[in-house]
Amino acid sequence: MTAFKTYRTLHGLAVGIALAAATTAATTAKAEDLLVQDYQTDAAAVGALMQPIQPFLGGAQGSTTSIIQLGSANNAAVNIAGNGSLALIQQAGDNNRAIQSIEGSSSALLLAQGGRNNSVVQAAKGNNDFQLVGVSGSDNQVAYVQVGDNLAGALDVRDSTNSTVLAFQTPQSGSYMMPTGLRGLDNKVVVVVPGRMYVLPKR
Repeated sequence: MTAFKTYRTLHGLAVGIALAAATTAATTAKAEDLLVQDYQTDAAAVGALMQPIQPFLGGAQGSTTSIIQLGSANNAAVNIAGNGSLALIQQAGDNNRAIQSIEGSSSALLLAQGGRNNSVVQAAKGNNDFQLVGVSGSDNQVAYVQVGDNLAGALDVRDSTNSTVLAFQTPQSGSYMMPTGLRGLDNKVVVVVPGRMYVLPKR
């Protein structure tokens, strides 16, 4: 499957799930179950995370992919269509799965994952995009999709259990996105869309 087809599949899936989850949350959750809040857009905080990888980005030729897996039965896949991008997956633990897809140039997708039975999908369509995702704990599902140029963000879903986090970032989200309160989730569904973050119990 080509990188573009992979991206379209992942993007459609993530957006569909995010919209469905947001709609369900808004229409069926009890008032006390649903938390709607803004998220941080601190350029300095994200910029500090991006600084160490700058030497790997840009240029007219080639991209860099690095995959490190420890433990048993880990799975990882990377697709890059463009130049000067970086895809990095570091996994440890049992049965963790990861997919990264970049369609564009000078973008970076970084994942550090531990624990067991976690699944992560990262996708970026655009130039100069950046994602940093950290996941640990067990039985979590995370999807982060960016559509647009010059977007950057980080998701910290470490120490979580049986939770789902879906983040969709566009220029309407702001150039920088760092949702807080995602670490230590327990049986939660979190949907991050431009301007808002929804949190509800996982049923």
